[in-house]
Amino acid sequence: MRLSRRQFIGLLGGLGLSSCSSLGLDEVKAERFKPNIHFGKEGPLTFAAINDLHVLDAKSTAIVNRAVHHINEQPHIHFTVALGDVATDGKLQEINLVNTCLDKLQQPYFCVPGNHDVDLAASNIYANYERAFGACPWTEGEEGWRFIGLDTCNGAASDVTVPHERMAWLEAHLKKIKPERPIALFTHHPFNPNTKAYRVQNAEQVLDLFSGHNLRLVASGHYHGNQVEERNGILFTTTACCSSTRNNFDGTPAKGYRLFRIEGDRIEHEFIEVSG
Repeated sequence: MRLSRRQFIGLLGGLGLSSCSSLGLDEVKAERFKPNIHFGKEGPLTFAAINDLHVLDAKSTAIVNRAVHHINEQPHIHFTVALGDVATDGKLQEINLVNTCLDKLQQPYFCVPGNHDVDLAASNIYANYERAFGACPWTEGEEGWRFIGLDTCNGAASDVTVPHERMAWLEAHLKKIKPERPIALFTHHPFNPNTKAYRVQNAEQVLDLFSGHNLRLVASGHYHGNQVEERNGILFTTTACCSSTRNNFDGTPAKGYRLFRIEGDRIEHEFIEVSG
């Protein structure tokens, strides 16, 4: 049983919340945040990437709601990816607030966790995040491009190494992807070869797993600043934060999100400013 995000909401409305347990709540939630994307090789395909929202309280949701409204006004955007640090300390109240914001998106959205999305006081530090946004890692795209969300977090650490078990998961899933198929990787911590800070410490080992595959894009957050570079045909990006509680690390004032447009295997992108 596969449900789109809208079908899921309609199903809950028709059956009532008390019916969730009989449906298998965990399975249905997974479908809510991971609907099938049947985009073929013919484009164009457009999606938004937003990162480092750092929602703390109701006041701090204003800029996020403006970004969501701006995305919804562009019907050509097929989906949105939130690249981590949607919350400040991973607390349930923060997660619920940002969940309410992102649920206003009219097209599907996907998330990867950031180091501020874990609740270090909880026995399961991912519990609040996963209850709202589902588990990570994930893969999407039934044909054409393949999209992969990878959890790069080591608790609340800013400088991280992707652990062996997640690399093993990635390696296993790459074996199922045809070598010529274009791939986009979404992470919180940067893989940019020349990022000013916070590059994943075993980034080269992770990237080596894509040897023989057609990795074309690695879009990341964590470094609050617009960094764009290309190496060996792979586009690496980080983007300014979309937050009223944090500043950009590169000293620039503009907050917003990045818009990607894919046609064939060509990628165009631009930074979209959202007023503070």
